[in-house]
Amino acid sequence: MKRYRRIDRFLEAAIGDFAEWIRNSSWLGKERDCVNVFATRFVRPAVSSTSAITDYSQVRIECGVPQPKHPDYDRPSAAKDLVIWHGPLDVAWDSNWKPVRIPWVVIEWKTRRRGHSHAMFDKHDERWLKAFSEQNPASLGYAVTVDLSRGRRQVHYARFSRGEMTVRLNVSEE
Repeated sequence: MKRYRRIDRFLEAAIGDFAEWIRNSSWLGKERDCVNVFATRFVRPAVSSTSAITDYSQVRIECGVPQPKHPDYDRPSAAKDLVIWHGPLDVAWDSNWKPVRIPWVVIEWKTRRRGHSHAMFDKHDERWLKAFSEQNPASLGYAVTVDLSRGRRQVHYARFSRGEMTVRLNVSEE
């Protein structure tokens, strides 16, 4: 469980720094823009031989992972916004191109803009991350929502572990 604590601290610090930056900036971006800025500006600089993520090649954007077993998911794999693997250059695929290797962390992102969904987190992402973390207890999931729909810019996230969801709201104000 020490690896859990290390990756949690790493990601919570990166999400907190991202949230503070969002709150204090006028930058605008959609979901993929947020994922890319987060990965390159807030995760990459924190990677070191002594951090939870020791090699930036553990981090992938739009990466294929095995689907959890669930009646709603008929494809064997799904592309996820941000994926962190246990080791450098890890991938989901075996020699027969079957998605069998499980990542360490899956992070799904959403942005809330005026005129779009007002749900705190995407329900499909919640179901997927709950099923994934329940079926893969050594893995974690996160849902991150960047709320640009109001005057106050906020970032919220939920952590998924063993099928349980823990919500953190407005992380930049803590």
